[in-house]
Amino acid sequence: MYSPITAEDTVVVRGKHLYKRDGSCTDAVLETSQCFGIFTIRGVAFPTPPEDDVGVFYNASAWLDILKQLRELDLQFNTVRLYRMDPLKVDYSEFIEGAAELGVYIIVPLTAASGGGVLDRTLPAPKCYKKSLFNYGANALTQYLKHPNVLGGVVGNEVMNDEASWLAAPCVRSYARNLKLFMDQLVQEKVVQRTLPLIYAAQDSSVLGGAEMDSDTIVKLTADYLTCGETGKGTIVADVAGDEAMTHGMQHFSENRFGMSPIDIFGINVESWCSSSQDFYYNPDGTFGSYYSLWKALQAISVPVIFSEMGCPHQLFDRDDLLHRNVEGTRDWAQVPYVLNEMRDTWAGFIAYTYDGGGNDFNMFTGGPWDGRNVLQPSQDFWNFKEQLDKLQNDLVPPLLQKQDIALPRRCSAVQADFISCCGGLRLFNDDKMQTFGFSAIMPVDVEVNDSVQHTQDGGPSEITKSFYTEVSSAGLVLVLFSVLYTIQKWHVSSKLSSLRERSKLRGAGNTKYMSIEET
Repeated sequence: MYSPITAEDTVVVRGKHLYKRDGSCTDAVLETSQCFGIFTIRGVAFPTPPEDDVGVFYNASAWLDILKQLRELDLQFNTVRLYRMDPLKVDYSEFIEGAAELGVYIIVPLTAASGGGVLDRTLPAPKCYKKSLFNYGANALTQYLKHPNVLGGVVGNEVMNDEASWLAAPCVRSYARNLKLFMDQLVQEKVVQRTLPLIYAAQDSSVLGGAEMDSDTIVKLTADYLTCGETGKGTIVADVAGDEAMTHGMQHFSENRFGMSPIDIFGINVESWCSSSQDFYYNPDGTFGSYYSLWKALQAISVPVIFSEMGCPHQLFDRDDLLHRNVEGTRDWAQVPYVLNEMRDTWAGFIAYTYDGGGNDFNMFTGGPWDGRNVLQPSQDFWNFKEQLDKLQNDLVPPLLQKQDIALPRRCSAVQADFISCCGGLRLFNDDKMQTFGFSAIMPVDVEVNDSVQHTQDGGPSEITKSFYTEVSSAGLVLVLFSVLYTIQKWHVSSKLSSLRERSKLRGAGNTKYMSIEET
């Protein structure tokens, strides 16, 4: 059974978990973190729509038909991940609001496959991060932040997945950091009421900076790189203003404003668990199970982890098991209960890959490729997935707000030392040399809204964004002012950091917002 998603149902990040209101609090009760339960993502990858002469084909009614079909099939899911959207040309409100009515959360892309929204992994930093990319992401956020069922935005999907592409890693950090500052300013000026958790989707890879090593080590280094914090004489400053942040959907901005924890959720695209003889702890050959070893490797991570794509290719499932092998390579999805039970202390859920897409090697539905208009037919692969979900309880569990559930990020200096040691002296922490974009990259314009006007390739604001700003009283003057203030702030980051560190020393004198913790 599902309920429509309202503004009271926004999913927020705190520590290593996702949270959402559990419905136990009434207006007569002060809302605190005790009103929240841990939320777990039970997701399905949405089919990739075809392209037409304008771009990505969009038909809100047809897109909603996919979600309605999944509800009619009684699939116990709560989230879909979308891959191809163009918020500079299309207003997706009808689809997103329809999904909310169906009780479905959405994970959206914050990069594009072509045009100005591309984070070009073939170019080393800083060339891979252009003003047009920030403009794309900021425009997308102004549209998506209005919808409480937009759960998170993906700032990069498998960007660093070979030796050369690791040189683009600083662009991911900088892009995420700039989007966080942009959202922080929007919230401070009450233009929006919340921030959006940012996600990076990593490949379960075995190559980093030219070094061959086990994939778990690379995944951990990737996670550390994208979540590490600023350092200062052996201290880390952490935001512990919990209940207020929880209630208002805020994502630790006293950390992120100065480059700490660029991402809020770490995703892994995983294609293992390819045998019906597999279990959580061991592979059929007696080696440690891939899910178990990933879980162990990321025990100390400071943010929630999800499988941003989960599913073995059909051609590999039970390939070497003559007793269980079938022609279609139908997966049993036996890993589902383990992710939401044994791995729950670190994992926040999964996105099953996929309704349709991935070259037919991961499809749960037949009759594709999806034409963007008509639903497809469920296969036995889908029914196996549904059966595993049916074994589970609801997606909210009681809160676990004990101290051990709040992990601090590693120092960036320690992470850099790991890269130098393992990967041929790879140096990736050159944030001070990266471009920084802010409100000056998107100037508000008071214009008549015309939905037919399209975003230009030179990075100019879309009509949707102009409409968003003109809906806010006096927003133009406010945002121009903040553009000036942001420029000043950019030149004084170091002094602000020093100020924060001094504030952290005052915690014994009544300052409870910040604390300074030695990293061991």
